[in-house]
Amino acid sequence: MQDVAVSTNVRLARAIDHTKLTFAPGEDEAQAIARLCSEAREMGFYAVCVRPRHVGLCHELLAGSPVKIAAVIGFPSQKVQLEAEWRQPTIGGFSTAEKLAEIAASLQAGADELDLVVNVADLKQDAQDGGCRVPDELQAVRQAAGEHPVKAIIETDLLTTSEITQATSACAQADLAMVKTSTGMIGGGKGATLENIGLIAETLRALNSPLGIKASGGVQTREQAVAFLDAGACRIGTSSGIAIMQNMPLHDGAGY
Repeated sequence: MQDVAVSTNVRLARAIDHTKLTFAPGEDEAQAIARLCSEAREMGFYAVCVRPRHVGLCHELLAGSPVKIAAVIGFPSQKVQLEAEWRQPTIGGFSTAEKLAEIAASLQAGADELDLVVNVADLKQDAQDGGCRVPDELQAVRQAAGEHPVKAIIETDLLTTSEITQATSACAQADLAMVKTSTGMIGGGKGATLENIGLIAETLRALNSPLGIKASGGVQTREQAVAFLDAGACRIGTSSGIAIMQNMPLHDGAGY
């Protein structure tokens, strides 16, 4: 039984993107990011996920470590409310030029991966008029990223079932690395759900696409994280990585 617990914990650690994207008033951001990196090394997390302005510090702190650095691109500065976003979506509403500038700065600072927020308003407009706003932006981002993996955040809380399928298909056609469920910045939203993970996985299977799935938004417990991995996710984005791993130390040398 202990071997099973250890094996599960190793599986979890190697799937977690340890995330710090919001800060309390007066919180020392440098100290918080330093703690994030220290925890990621100690627990053997796959990556840290931070805003572009923190990539350079992470690059310094994680030198010599296998922990990757993921930078969010086009990420909201503050939480928004679900009802208001359904009326008029703002998530991902940065211009393509602004997103490309963030990508260039993040890669120069040492980012290994990019977590791009898809323009939800554009995606919905594409669904209505058959446009290519989102596919065009994804292609531009993919080109700017070079060989660096791109995970597209489609914000499932704001999408219908058909829109989730369409967004997933656009990501597959753009040859991205992963489809990611949520920013975690929707007040009143559910974030990642098993239903949506299953829908994304089903869509990717139908397309015979190798894209991975990152479950993100509201993942706070070990039970949730394991369930998402079992449902088809290969990565977990969470600011609760330590709580998820608590009292289950790694024993196979996976801690860094």
